[in-house]
Amino acid sequence: MSEEFEEISFDEEKEEEEVVETEIKSKTPDKTKTPAGKKISVYFQSTIGPSPKQEKLVVATDAPISDIKYTVSQIFGLPPDEFHLSHAGRTCDNDDVLEDYGVEDGDTVLLIPVSTAGC
Repeated sequence: MSEEFEEISFDEEKEEEEVVETEIKSKTPDKTKTPAGKKISVYFQSTIGPSPKQEKLVVATDAPISDIKYTVSQIFGLPPDEFHLSHAGRTCDNDDVLEDYGVEDGDTVLLIPVSTAGC
């Protein structure tokens, strides 16, 4: 039996393939991305319940108060509508950002019950 083989030749000079660069676009909407502001360490201390609890978090200074409240509520096991955040005697408004209250690295932000929070 005779077998026939097709002769294959390889060019030593390979043509360079054209590389097309495409921009990768994020599918995450801009409004849900984590703020890109300066990050600081902040202590969150609960004044709710029999024993005070304190947690340290790294947060962006341009993070909305409402987002921080949600995260803190998950950590402390409290519904976000049952407490306010307070810094230096000022109650933080949900529509503001952390830097509006002059919070700096190492500061403490209090969780105070809605019934005792001033406006």
